[in-house]
Amino acid sequence: MLNRSISLLSVALVLAASPLALNAQTSLALSSRSRPVYDAVTVAGAFGGLSGAANLNQAGTADWRLGWAASLDATGWLNDYVGVRASGGWAQDSIRGASLTGRGKLNKFNYDGDVVLRYPVRAGSGTLSPYLLGGLGAISVHQLGSDSTWSKFAGNYGVGFEYRYRRVGVRAEGRDFVYKFDRYGFDKTQHDIAWQGGLTLSF
Repeated sequence: MLNRSISLLSVALVLAASPLALNAQTSLALSSRSRPVYDAVTVAGAFGGLSGAANLNQAGTADWRLGWAASLDATGWLNDYVGVRASGGWAQDSIRGASLTGRGKLNKFNYDGDVVLRYPVRAGSGTLSPYLLGGLGAISVHQLGSDSTWSKFAGNYGVGFEYRYRRVGVRAEGRDFVYKFDRYGFDKTQHDIAWQGGLTLSF
């Protein structure tokens, strides 16, 4: 009688523990799939517009015309939410209403390192990741038609979102590059605002 009771108790314990074990295995499997398979490194290329600060002088007679901007970058993901990005960009815009020797069109080359904070969520069969980023670097400015090139320390910050399906994604991003513009008779903290759309590829 005692042996039969022990056997029945053992069967009951096994049956009671089975759903818990199954739930634990299911939760583990889901958590292992919560991070995209291709998510160690993301490389991206983007193109868009560039808008400088409204005015370069107190009188408001010198300002920036709308330009263009292109960029390449690579991000190494430390976990689901934090990444480290290295990026470089080439942009071009021009100063309107200023007396410059030579052309008023400028090439701008930026290179920087950034921290990226994202929040990935499932969106259908893909992943949508809104993110914030910020970092430090430098910018080199070259006046077209001259041998004048100068460089400045620059900080930047921005916001964006990426939609990814497997390895491939699309991205929209806006960034503000901040540096000291103290050439050609101006002395201003410059904000170059770049807004770009592009493609991403993850490994």
